[in-house]
This record gives sequence, C-alpha cells and structure tokens, in this order.
Amino acid sequence: MDLLNVRAIEVSNLAMDGLLERQTAIASNTANAMTPEYQRKRVAFEDQLRNIIEKDDVRRDLRMQNSLAYKNDKNYNGAYNTNYSNPLAQNAARNVAARLPQEQMLYIQQVDADTKSYDPEIIRDNRWIDYGNGNNVNVEEEMMDMAKTGQQYNVLATLQGRFMTNLLDVVRGGGS
Repeated sequence: MDLLNVRAIEVSNLAMDGLLERQTAIASNTANAMTPEYQRKRVAFEDQLRNIIEKDDVRRDLRMQNSLAYKNDKNYNGAYNTNYSNPLAQNAARNVAARLPQEQMLYIQQVDADTKSYDPEIIRDNRWIDYGNGNNVNVEEEMMDMAKTGQQYNVLATLQGRFMTNLLDVVRGGGS
C-alpha cells in the first residue's frame, strides 16, 4: 500500500460503510425470519465503488498526461513554482489549461463529488421462495452472508490499521 495514498483509505472507508449497511440488512433479515410476508433485504455498493476507482484511475492518467506535457515542454524549467521573474516558467504556468482541455481539468478536480454521491443501495429481494409463512428469508444463507461480510470488514480494518501504524512509524522517525 502506498504510504501516502489517502484516497485508498477514503475508498476503503466507503467500502466499510457499505459492509456495515449490509450487516444491518442481514441482521434485519435474520430478526424477521419468522415474520409473515417479510421480504429479504440486500445491500449493493460494489458497483459504485468500482466506478469511483475507475474514475480515480482516469484522473490519475489525466494527471500523468499533464505531467508528461510539462516534461516534454522545452520552455518549462522543471519546477512547479511561482517564479514569475523567469519568463519561461511564467509561460509554462500560463499554458497549463492549454495542455488539458478544461473539461478534463474539471474532471480531475471532482474527486469529492464521487464520494459524496456514494450511497449503498438497499434492495428488496423479490425472489419467491416461500418458507411457509410468506417470507423469503433463509436463516442459514443469512448466517453465511454475515460471516463473509464480517471477514471482508475485518480485512479492510486490518489494512487501515497497518496503514496508520506505518504512518505513525514514519512520523516518529522509525519507519520507512
């Protein structure tokens, strides 16, 4: 894991939020297993996370294209600074918008919009399996889903804990 990849932590937080919603739905399903006409709930969030990650990949690629444009610019002196006494650096700074179309620059800057629109979807399971009382909850299936969801949550929590431990080591001066 990249030591300073805070975005990975943000995305894993979103995944953990989705897993928490799933655990809540599973608990509700289990509690209502004997409730007549109760319909099982499930939570879907993986596609939203996949879209967020794919958009982050596109943003990374666009930033790389912008960096390569700077590298290939013969008038750019190689430093991102505000040294306006140097006309070459001033010219390079002015041409940032010319390297990437404005739509792409705006797209790069919309990172927070993706995470703010993230909302795990609670779906009513309409499959018709009547267990004698009109509902479609299978307690054994719910228990397996709860164990799987718990393991996924624990993996993410462990990764975040290791990230924070490594970061703390670096801050203390003992890590690499």
